[in-house]
Amino acid sequence: LRRREIKAGSQNEKILAWFRQHPGKLYTPFDIIKHCFDGYGYFKAPITSIRRAMTDLTALGYLVKTDEKRPGEYGELNYCWRLA
Repeated sequence: LRRREIKAGSQNEKILAWFRQHPGKLYTPFDIIKHCFDGYGYFKAPITSIRRAMTDLTALGYLVKTDEKRPGEYGELNYCWRLA
C-alpha cells in the first residue's frame, strides 16, 4: 500500500532512493537538496519542498526524524533524518 503512495520519478522517490543507498547515515534537508537536487550549482527544488517530502516519507514509515541537529544554509540548526 505504501509503495502506491510514492509516485515514480517524484521527489519522494528520489529522496527515498538516496536514503536506501546510504543506510545508517543521517541527513538534513539541506544535505538532501545538495546531494539529490543541486547538480548545476543552484538548487533545483525549494527547501520547503524537500522538507515536505521528508515529512511525507516519515509519515509513511520510510524515514525517522532524529533528535540530532546540524547547522544549515542559513545558520539555523536543522533536524537530521535516517532510513527507518
